Amino acid sequence: MSDPDPTNWTTDTLNNMALGQLKLEFYTSAYTYYMLANNKEEAAKLFPKIKMTELEQEYKEHISPNVKIMTVKGRRGVFATKEIEIGHIICNIPLYLCEAGSKKDLTKYAAKNNIYSRSLPSDIMPSEWSPSKCDQIGVSPMRLILENRIMKLKEEGKDTDLDDYLHYRALVGGRNFSDGSVDHLVPFADMLNHSNKPNVEWSFKGDYFIMEATEKIKAHEELFDYYGPKSNYETFLYYGFVQPNNTKMDVVRVIGELPNSIGKARLDPRYFQNAFEFELRGEYMEGTVEVFSFLRYVRSGDKKCPETLKGFIKRPVNKENEIWVCKMLYNMLQQEVHRRVEETRFGVEEPLAVVLLQSEMRVLVHWGEVLMEALNIMTNNNLKACKKSTNDYIVKVIKKYKFFK
Repeated sequence: MSDPDPTNWTTDTLNNMALGQLKLEFYTSAYTYYMLANNKEEAAKLFPKIKMTELEQEYKEHISPNVKIMTVKGRRGVFATKEIEIGHIICNIPLYLCEAGSKKDLTKYAAKNNIYSRSLPSDIMPSEWSPSKCDQIGVSPMRLILENRIMKLKEEGKDTDLDDYLHYRALVGGRNFSDGSVDHLVPFADMLNHSNKPNVEWSFKGDYFIMEATEKIKAHEELFDYYGPKSNYETFLYYGFVQPNNTKMDVVRVIGELPNSIGKARLDPRYFQNAFEFELRGEYMEGTVEVFSFLRYVRSGDKKCPETLKGFIKRPVNKENEIWVCKMLYNMLQQEVHRRVEETRFGVEEPLAVVLLQSEMRVLVHWGEVLMEALNIMTNNNLKACKKSTNDYIVKVIKKYKFFK
């Protein structure tokens, strides 16, 4: 019998669904329904009935009794069973219980039948995608990046005789912890999911790997680690997910094209053609600054063409130059958006491919909006709009160089 239509779920419906799962002794499912119903009192009663995983049982003397590995609302992670104070030790794993070595060594270990490997997810990572699945991101430069990574990992594992090397290598690549010199697989610790607002931090201290709470964590809340400042490309490629609401750190690579007349006059063919690839990030930072700098050069009187975009920095020249730069970049991005819409008009089915392409589109749309705002300020001398804006490009360039006058 299927669940009721989720769009019609009420608190009573969810509580009744929890009771139904309880009768079947499906305690984790019952817990999830109680949490959806915000019935934390009944949910708390279920914690003792939810069995420890094999991994927790094996390492329980090194793991806080106030946390538990659970799958809640379709998401496996680590959740607080009781309120946790700042500084509380979440786990304290001796290094002799961890596996250390190169990623290739760790992959071989993870592929063996052991307690650690049995705790690993069965999810298919992008590095395992078939050519037909890779086709779904054919509109994105990530297609080539992913194919190159797959080829590299296949070459790396060709002498291991492991048919599933790609699977375990992809998992190891996103789950290992480095002490600065060697990588480790740490039981339990890699069960925590990532957040840009973590409530836990980890460190190697002497002969132990330690995780401790950095925030007060309420009962039933999830514990989060921080994998570092990651873009959509990085989390997709190495972790198999794309973060929502991460536009400032996200990235898209674009092929821009200059008019022939301008290209012939300003570009050194040893280094650049009319069409060139550039990186655009959600913030006016590394990557994005380079393409602005390059376009400033193109419109300037500088005689020497840069040899590469990487690391090329040219300060804003003047208001007229910057208006041209914004118009040129806006046209390039508009063409890219139209290309993507046209090439994906038949739809994309793979959920992870969809969210990757959406993250790229968000960066393109974001910069389209910023450039239109910047052009409005500069062409209309709109001081009011300039003062009101908090966009980093407008603050760092238009406000700083007074291009609103």
